[in-house]
Amino acid sequence: MPKTYNFIHMTANDAIQKIRVMLGLDTDTVVKEAAATATEVELAESVLVDGTVVVVDGDFEVGKPLFVVTEEGNIPAPEGQHETQDGYIVTVDAAGIITAIEEKAPEAEAPAEEEVVVEEASQEFSEDLVNSIANMIQPLVDDIKALKTELESVNEQFSSFKNEPATGKIKNNLKEYKETRLTSLINVSLL
Repeated sequence: MPKTYNFIHMTANDAIQKIRVMLGLDTDTVVKEAAATATEVELAESVLVDGTVVVVDGDFEVGKPLFVVTEEGNIPAPEGQHETQDGYIVTVDAAGIITAIEEKAPEAEAPAEEEVVVEEASQEFSEDLVNSIANMIQPLVDDIKALKTELESVNEQFSSFKNEPATGKIKNNLKEYKETRLTSLINVSLL
């Protein structure tokens, strides 16, 4: 039974802002940067012969990443050839990137070719999708915060170490040594 997604009206910028808020990051600067560079994401969707739903950003083209839709979120498609119900064979490399798209060779008894229409997914993001993205990113944000704290601690330790003298001042006591040695030799010879 396919999973039903409840879509809310949320653009890519809205989704980014919501993820940043969920992660506790500064939303003002990110939203401004995202607004300057963001484009709306359109997902093309297709169904494989085994019933698996796959999506790609924009249109199905060579060089674009192919994702498998799962309950946990979209994951890169496994390496190999994937046959769609539309009669296409999509070849994917180990990184999940489309390397070839071919029409399946018509069978001898196959009916006349039908026009293939690829339906594009909505530009809206589901609440589940936004939550799954935030959950995937949260451990990375925590790791970055921990590394930043550790780096600050190391910098403080280094600064205090750098400001300390390497050793005590070296005292030139050769003159004293010679005098002591000479005195001891004189004392020994007098005895």
